[in-house]
Amino acid sequence: MTELAAEAFVAAARGFLGAPWMHQGRTERGMDCVGLVVLSMRAVGIDAPLTADYGRMQDYRQARRYLEQYCDRVGYPLPGDVVLFKTSQSLHMAIVSDVSDNRPTRVIQALGPKSNVVDTGLQFPPLMLWRPKWHLSRPQLDCLPVAGCLEISHLLQL
Repeated sequence: MTELAAEAFVAAARGFLGAPWMHQGRTERGMDCVGLVVLSMRAVGIDAPLTADYGRMQDYRQARRYLEQYCDRVGYPLPGDVVLFKTSQSLHMAIVSDVSDNRPTRVIQALGPKSNVVDTGLQFPPLMLWRPKWHLSRPQLDCLPVAGCLEISHLLQL
């Protein structure tokens, strides 16, 4: 189930490709990096909250507490892992979509203003890797109105 759940999680994130970036957005009409992770988790049955209680400059401790509720920290990457980045100005989360030579090479991300959700090559090394706690997902899939929802349902039923 873990590998299939990770595939479904990546498929859910890909369903949001092209969605515009919006600070604290939690719909297909606009989302930020946390919103992408939350909506993708919810699409595979992890009941991550839709509330957004952070400022434009996210607090590392708050982001880590949030991730610890729904993910386990890991030392090697797999597709479907959540990566946490610290840039000079803020924190950023993305979903690993491809791995090569035991390092993430592509991520799905909502990078920032004037951009959309993209699947892109990794621009800078991650601060930490987190793997979603698939055992928290409900057996019944909560489909969001995104492209690829049927494919996600199919993967989870295998």
